[in-house]
Amino acid sequence: MNNWDLIFVVPLIIILGLAFLYFIYKKQNFEKKLFWFYIQTLIVWVINAILIQENSNILTEAFHKMPSATVVILLLFGSSMLFAILLKPVATWITGKIKSRNIWIRASILASIIASMLLLIPSNDAVWFKIIIILQAIILGISISSQSLYFLYLNEQKYNRLFALKVSFAIGFVITFATFIGNWILNMNYFVTDKIIVLNILVVILLLLSLLISFKNGSENKNKIGEFRLVLKEELIKYSKSTLVKLIILTLILGIIYGFVQSPIFRMYFVANSKIGNDSVEWLETLDRKYQVLFILGQFAIGYTLYKIMLPKIGVKNLIFALIVISGLTLLISTFVINSVWIIISNLIFGSAYFVLFYMWFGFAIMWNYRASKGIPVTGFIASALLLGQFSVIFIFNSIIYTKTGLFTYQSIQSIITETNIENIIAFVKNLKKVIRIMAAALFFINSIYLFLTVLWIDQVIAEFIDYTNIKHIFSEYEKQSVEKKINSRIIIE
Repeated sequence: MNNWDLIFVVPLIIILGLAFLYFIYKKQNFEKKLFWFYIQTLIVWVINAILIQENSNILTEAFHKMPSATVVILLLFGSSMLFAILLKPVATWITGKIKSRNIWIRASILASIIASMLLLIPSNDAVWFKIIIILQAIILGISISSQSLYFLYLNEQKYNRLFALKVSFAIGFVITFATFIGNWILNMNYFVTDKIIVLNILVVILLLLSLLISFKNGSENKNKIGEFRLVLKEELIKYSKSTLVKLIILTLILGIIYGFVQSPIFRMYFVANSKIGNDSVEWLETLDRKYQVLFILGQFAIGYTLYKIMLPKIGVKNLIFALIVISGLTLLISTFVINSVWIIISNLIFGSAYFVLFYMWFGFAIMWNYRASKGIPVTGFIASALLLGQFSVIFIFNSIIYTKTGLFTYQSIQSIITETNIENIIAFVKNLKKVIRIMAAALFFINSIYLFLTVLWIDQVIAEFIDYTNIKHIFSEYEKQSVEKKINSRIIIE
């Protein structure tokens, strides 16, 4: 049975993941409204993962009928990532000014509903199809731009803006886990008749449910939104523009590295190389599914475990350095060892390292967001920097692949799976090996520069987190004092 992973393994992982989230909820003694917030976050990002992939699938199916110039234009303006890059800083800035994260979050849920409904509109006419795809990308970009706000909402309403790293990894785990579930739902949907209609009805129902749940979270405390009070800012290391620029550069390079690592080349090689040994279509489709899942699984399972276990033991700096070095060694090995087994192992390593490094940088972005003056949307810029790095690489590779430039005679994984001439596959694999070897060597060089810049800038970027244990203690004490002041003020009022 080729689909045993979908029927048994993935559902078991999802059940364990949900049990883990419930364990966190009980251990942290969250109020019920925060339980609903986590449920809302999970639902919204399951659906967004589905919609993003649906958008990508529709474009992929249409590209073989289009001229190269049209393909490139739609790769640029038909992608929700481009509009999310532009809108993320806007979302953080506006919601900070109006003192409400929920307004944009709820608007983004409505945007996802509209984006889903657009997929149901018949689009036989070529011009109408392009308009719908670009419109859907813009609307979906609005929805994706809300991602940073979920982190800020939790840090502000639950943790008094103090525990940035804790919040970054908590919400990062939920969103990555949601992507995993969304991927599974899409794969299960392949076995359903009228796939688009059934899936999008489910999507709209779940989004309406998440919108209703958002009202169970209670009202926001507007005093907790925005930068720290001047008294606290004076006690902490001050924000500077150079800190923001350095954090943007570090995140942008990370996005570029992992854009390459998750490029279609590795996936194409994995499937094509496996096809030489086994030509079964069902087996290859199952193998491709597992490859895609492994990167996500490496993020929320191995990555989160690394954060929980290693961070308290070796500290922020050593964990960041170790993960960049491990990524570099993995890239170095990839220049010499290119086979299906190593591709799988490296995929898990990259997934876990990417998770920890990005949510570490994003945690510091949350921290600086409350120290910056004039409402500078630090988290928005950092989230956009990561997406920009990834999108740049994805756009270049997809432009080459879908216009059949150079050695890319296949436009999709499915075209590789259905190829009947095995000699073409063997030639394709040989060419891909050369490209992977060159690309891994280039990425090793970029990763070395990345390590050098990190060593130079890390003290400024992580500020008080140089001593992780001490800053945790300081913020915990400050939170206790804040709670005591509230209790005393209530007693006086009564």
